[in-house]
Amino acid sequence: MKARTLLWLMLAVAFISLMQLADASRSIAASADANVSIAGFAFVNSSVTAQGRRANLPPGTKIYPPGSKITGTDGCPTTRYHNDGMIVAVIDYQGEAMPGRVAVTRHPASGGQFENAPYYLDLQKGRILQFLGPIFENGSYDVSFEYDFALSQGKTVSTTFVLARSCPAAH
Repeated sequence: MKARTLLWLMLAVAFISLMQLADASRSIAASADANVSIAGFAFVNSSVTAQGRRANLPPGTKIYPPGSKITGTDGCPTTRYHNDGMIVAVIDYQGEAMPGRVAVTRHPASGGQFENAPYYLDLQKGRILQFLGPIFENGSYDVSFEYDFALSQGKTVSTTFVLARSCPAAH
């Protein structure tokens, strides 16, 4: 009888410990919510995107806020190889390192809806630039950033931007 009581006591202690661990994980995850944001979008050249997540925005680079409608010739490629005018998501994060992914859904002005494969990244404290792929076509774009997969599905921050530009032919 003592062995059975001892076993039940050990199971109860283990259960309480697991619940406390889950509560601690939830509080860490909740504190991360306020610490991540998509600050906006910027156009850069291939020398920046080649640096990966450690890239810094060149001085004077304009950051378009989430929800922007980008018109005129802003961000239009100027070379025939389109190695400038590349769009990056600017992500600000203050918290512990964790994995994340950025997905883009394209809604071209010509019609349709297309989901790009997600970009996976190691989320580190600070400002992160995530290249969103070769995006030159006018239309609207949904960008979702998922992170903190510790408690199952993860958390998501989403935004959009619209390209309504008149880009001249690149030389």
